[in-house]
Formats: sequence, structure tokens, C-alpha cells
Amino acid sequence: MTRRAILISIVLAVAMALAIPVSAIGPPPEQLPDGDTRPVVLAAELAEPQAHNALLEADIRIDAEDNLGVDHYEYRWHGAVPGEIFETSIVRPKVSYRSTLPETSYRLDVRAVDIHGWESGWFEAWSGVTPAAPMIVLSGDSIASGYTKRWFTGGATCRDADYSFGSTVHAMVAEALPTAWRPGYVNTAFPGAGVNSVLNGGSDSCSDIHPSQIEDIARYTRPGSWNVVVMTAGINSTNWVDVVKELTKDTAFSFTDAGDKVACEFAVTERWNLVDRRAEITESTSAIVEALENQTNASIYWASYFAIDGSMIAPGWSPIGPECADEMAYALGELHGSIRAGLSDDVTWIDVADQHVPTQMWAGWPHPSREGHQALGQFVVQAIVN
Repeated sequence: MTRRAILISIVLAVAMALAIPVSAIGPPPEQLPDGDTRPVVLAAELAEPQAHNALLEADIRIDAEDNLGVDHYEYRWHGAVPGEIFETSIVRPKVSYRSTLPETSYRLDVRAVDIHGWESGWFEAWSGVTPAAPMIVLSGDSIASGYTKRWFTGGATCRDADYSFGSTVHAMVAEALPTAWRPGYVNTAFPGAGVNSVLNGGSDSCSDIHPSQIEDIARYTRPGSWNVVVMTAGINSTNWVDVVKELTKDTAFSFTDAGDKVACEFAVTERWNLVDRRAEITESTSAIVEALENQTNASIYWASYFAIDGSMIAPGWSPIGPECADEMAYALGELHGSIRAGLSDDVTWIDVADQHVPTQMWAGWPHPSREGHQALGQFVVQAIVN
């Protein structure tokens, strides 16, 4: 090549270099080892809270690909600024709202991380307003309603949401959640309610008339949020209250443990009408669960009844003493079997039959005392927050 040609080539090269904008000049693309590539998130969708979700958790569907495989996902809530980064599994991934505020605008970003730790870019999975705080609804009969009565000749308090074990459940769940997410609490239970009364309403022992508890629950639960329904119902669908009244008379005049045991056996096997009511209890229980599952997204917890043998109606006197433990255990087992036969697999059964639950004395017996309600509440909370 002539000197003239070389000179012309140099001039052209310099001119071309000067024509390249500065913005186009940057570091070379990142070279990943062994031909590896970064994962890519193709799509993501955040679901509303469902009955199977723990409080403040929701499912998220993420579609991502990587040449060697995705190891896990990461997500962050973006308010005014990007928040803390959290990890979630590729198997049934979930996100937690604990670092957010209720009813507040956020954006949710997700990314995939492969087996070598390479991260995809952030992908906007959702933007909008976060759900309202959770709601706890206690429903059922006098065990749930907070029924109290001191003297046989006086009136009773049929509904006391603060006395009920629902108050303990509410307080303990609130302690387990961030302050901003403190749940609401309402009590729809009323004394005398059997499973049919939960469905259709009825009157209580204070002569007040109540609507269907299903309708109340549907009205109080919060769509798009986390709802917890705790139920105790079933025993008032039998004549158990009358059976216990007659049994206390029998044991008062038997004067021996052996006589008390005979009286208890007769009460359970001859006076109690569970055999005749079993099918209705199961069918109505199933109808309650179906209605709640169709009308709400609530997580349903059904609490059992507790044993009353050995509890005191007056200082030093237990009308159903420990000698009747076998008969009372049999009765609870039969009743609980009738209820559980109507529960779907998604309902959590809380068994307190073997737990010590202190009771009221005198006219309030055998309903839980304040200490008894606190004990019941603690048993229930273990199922909700674990």
C-alpha cells in the first residue's frame, strides 16, 4: 500500500471514531463463565389472600427460565423507595406483607436467581393498594359468646365479646403481627345456638333474637384480606343441657362415687339424644362450612368442647366428678365425631377435649371462667399463628 493510501485510511478511521456518540461507548458486555446466562422472568401474578394462606401471606405465580435452572426467587415491595429484599421458594412461592402498610399503594418487584447465584433483572409483578388488616370473627354458641351468670335467681350476660376467648385470640394474634396490621375482631355467637341456629338464626336464653350467623360473618369479613373464623357449635343441637341438669340432681343424692358413675353412664346412654340428632349435626355442620367457603375467603377453625368432669359448681362440690371421666370422654368423642364428619379438609379442628379449662361457679357452671376463656384462647391461637 502506498504512503498516500495509508494516510487516507488513518484519516478515515479517525473520522469514524469521532462520529461515534459518547453514549455508545461503554464497558464490554459481562461475560458469564462456562457459557452461563442470567435467568429471565417472563411473567408474574400476585394472588389475593386465600383461606389456606397464613396471615399476611399470599401466593404468587412466577414464570422464569434459565439455562441451568432457577434456584429461588426474590421480591421487594416498592413504596416511595425500594424496600428490603426477601427470598421465596420456587415451590409454591409466597410473599409476605409484613414489611408493608395496609391499604397503601405499593409496587411488587420479583426476580429469579439461578443455581450459580446469577440474578435476573427486576420484574414488576403487581402494583396497587395493599389489603386491609385481617379480621377475626368468633361464632357459635355460649362458649364462644362469653356467657356469664353469677346467681341462679339473677339475670345473665349472654354476649360479652371482651370476656369471650375471642378477646384473647384477638390480643395474641395482634401481638404476633406488626402494629400497623392489628386485626379487627367481632363476635357473632349467642347462647343456645346449635348448628342449625348458626345457619338460620334463632333466640338466646336472654330472649334476644339473632339473624343467621353466616350472614353476619359474610358481612363482617373483609374481601381481599385475611379472615379468620373460629367456631364452637354442635352441643346445643342435642338435649345435653337438660341431661347435665338432671345429672347434677342424680349425683347430689347418690352419695358414693360408684353411684355417681352409674348416674353418669345412664345420662349419656339413656337420656342423651345424640343418636337421634347425629345426622342433622353432621349435615348442618357441612352446610355451615360450605356456606362460609362460598361466601368468604376465611380460614375456618372449629374448636372442640372441653371435659367438665371434676369442675366445681360450688366450693368443694363437683356434680360430675372424676369418677365420670370415662363417660364424659365417651360423650365428647361421639359428639366431636358427629361434627368432624361434616368438616371439609380445609377446616382446622382444634381439639381441647383433654385441656384443663377452668369454669364459672354457681349459675354460670359449666361455662368457662375468665381464666378458662384465656386458656381456650391460647389453645386456639397456637393453631392460627403456627
